[in-house]
Amino acid sequence: MLALGTRSVLRPRWARFASTAAPSSYKLVVIGGGAGGLAVSSTLSEKLGKNEVAIVEPATRHYQQPLFTFVGGGLKSLGDTYRPMADVMPPNAQWINQAAATVDPEANTVTLADGSTVSYEYLVVAAGIELNFAGVKGLESAIGKNGVASNYSPKYVEKTFEFLQNVRQGNALFTMPATPIKCAGAPQKIAYLADELLREKGIRDNVTINYYTALGKIFAVDKYANAMNEVAKSRNINVNLFHDLVEVDGPAKKATFKVLGSGPSAGESVTVPYEFLHVTPPMKPFDFIKNSALANAAGFVDVNQYTLQHNRFANVYAIGDCSSLPTSKTAAAAAAQSQVLKHNLLAQIQGSDKPALEYTGYTSCPLVTGKHKLVLAEFSGYSGQPHETFFFNQANEHAFSYWLTADVLPTVYWNSMLKGTWNGPSAIRKFANPTSSN
Repeated sequence: MLALGTRSVLRPRWARFASTAAPSSYKLVVIGGGAGGLAVSSTLSEKLGKNEVAIVEPATRHYQQPLFTFVGGGLKSLGDTYRPMADVMPPNAQWINQAAATVDPEANTVTLADGSTVSYEYLVVAAGIELNFAGVKGLESAIGKNGVASNYSPKYVEKTFEFLQNVRQGNALFTMPATPIKCAGAPQKIAYLADELLREKGIRDNVTINYYTALGKIFAVDKYANAMNEVAKSRNINVNLFHDLVEVDGPAKKATFKVLGSGPSAGESVTVPYEFLHVTPPMKPFDFIKNSALANAAGFVDVNQYTLQHNRFANVYAIGDCSSLPTSKTAAAAAAQSQVLKHNLLAQIQGSDKPALEYTGYTSCPLVTGKHKLVLAEFSGYSGQPHETFFFNQANEHAFSYWLTADVLPTVYWNSMLKGTWNGPSAIRKFANPTSSN
């Protein structure tokens, strides 16, 4: 294929085999029925024809996870966040309602949870990332009770608002782990909504809100980090950097943090009593990826950061949270990645000499700061620079940004992204921020 520079060269498959009539063999297998997996499979199943694409997905509900913060803050119901998986599956694709157990990229096969095998000519891994509640001592037994909740799981997200309503005094703690996670802004969003709820009840002065992050700054991009530090300061929220949650004692309502970094307290443990504890659990790659030849040293699918093609297996691609792409893991990132992946993979399948598209690292994190207030962070995870869609300064809290996130983007998600027709706001940006002034 033609290239946009050596970093974008798409390598042809080293071998091809004829597809068989067996239902266990497909032109393309997509592992994962999340946002990225469906965005890719919806388009490619139309291009390749009926039953040429199989989607391996064990869940029976599809959740629009960015809405979980609103559920935890009492602004939306859990029912607003999901639809039956059968309703969002592309009509031309074959849904295999099982989990992937192993992948053998040498043999071009996926082994399913029941032991059966599916073969492919091309593979897209879109499996997401696994919540690891067991990664914090005592968390599995405490979560969902003892004042401990998490917006990251549909099983526990409703507990957040329930437990917050019971807070009258003491400490409300919010945590961010050291591991890569999806939607890295969510751990602090709920702290701002909790602050607002407590102020509305007239008891904010009785409650100390502490945000503990294992990282060295409140947000990765300086422009938004500065904005969020100001928001936290204005709400009297204490930000504790380099503090990683390592243990929860539910019955005693105590949380223990390990101090990271290189400061004088590094390596020490700090135990804090709490009345309410919102935990962002550590996250990790799924074992079937980590234990396969697809993985890099960290366990993520090892792909070229520009083309999304695997660095060793030319007929394999990855998208979203399971990939090694060095950018924030968000639905917005997956939307932008999907356009690149679909173009490059389809060109490879068709033997086209079209130039490869490149992914720029674009991602977005809408940082809810209250009812009808939001900082709309948009940036490249590769450059660390803002890449904003609108002409105004998106680091400021705006009611428009809140409306866009809470009311408009959910419709775009269900009606466009999952159907493969939303590739992010790049086309809108040309008109809404033509000079890229901010």
